[in-house]
Amino acid sequence: MFALVTADAAAGLDPDLEPLAAAMAARCQSGDAARIVSWDDPSLDWSTFSAVIIRSTWDYTDRLTEFLDWVDHVSAVSRLVNPADTVRWSTDKRYLADLAAAGIPVVPTVFVAPGDESPAMPRGTDGAPVGVAVAKPTVGAGSSGAQRCTTPEDLAAHVVALHADGRTAMVQPYLGGLDEHGETALCFGPGPDGGLAFSHAFVKGPILRSVEVEQVGDLFAKEDIGPRTPTAAEFELATRALTSAPVAALSGVEFARVDIAPHGAGGRDDADSLVVVELELIEPSFYFESSRGSAGWLAEAFVSRLLPSSIPSTGGSS
Repeated sequence: MFALVTADAAAGLDPDLEPLAAAMAARCQSGDAARIVSWDDPSLDWSTFSAVIIRSTWDYTDRLTEFLDWVDHVSAVSRLVNPADTVRWSTDKRYLADLAAAGIPVVPTVFVAPGDESPAMPRGTDGAPVGVAVAKPTVGAGSSGAQRCTTPEDLAAHVVALHADGRTAMVQPYLGGLDEHGETALCFGPGPDGGLAFSHAFVKGPILRSVEVEQVGDLFAKEDIGPRTPTAAEFELATRALTSAPVAALSGVEFARVDIAPHGAGGRDDADSLVVVELELIEPSFYFESSRGSAGWLAEAFVSRLLPSSIPSTGGSS
């Protein structure tokens, strides 16, 4: 049996959970092949699951130590997807510095730990000052804690607020191409050769177009999602990020999402204009409704990669 892991606080908010569970059940002999559970449920014996797949543990950002203790425990008794070291690396967006050091173009980012002085308004990838900045915590999900800042005073105030909560801040320029193009999110799952295979992509509309951000519950900002075909340049950058040295050093990646956006006027076809906004290796939403058949594709990929050979898949589609 597989565990698809969510959080009580995310109940009813994850549109991927039920379609994935149904698609996985359709591909296994057992009707309860995929069980939706909460990561902090004390009644569960995690060793009873063939694999534990993290899906929407969105409250981990406020309970990081507890969550990472759970990650270590599950890793000791079952197969955690993604593996523990991969999860740990991806929880803190200071991984962007690792990617940049490996030659991957990322959003220019300044990290500001508690006790550090608030930085000036950031500069863009061309080195020119920008009029709008984004400040957010390095440990965060769904744009929680992110703020659009249009003055140095706004920026300093939000960094101070993040520090007061004990969080390290990250400051980035607001990308000029977001309002026109949004972000392209490229989704990957287990491939037949033991690596990753591309599933589909979707577009995320800009969330911080204004300082007013519509929230969904207390966990994440409302996102405007739609189908999208990635450009060759976007796909090439996503592949480079997933095969970069920092990712290759991890013990494994079974699924991933790479969010990419243009930083200027070059657009989505211009490789020199594209940057990685996020490399999501913990609980990436795949928004199956944006791509027909994608839930079935990921279910088949998980079953083929993770199911013990003694329990054969039945095939099928959804």
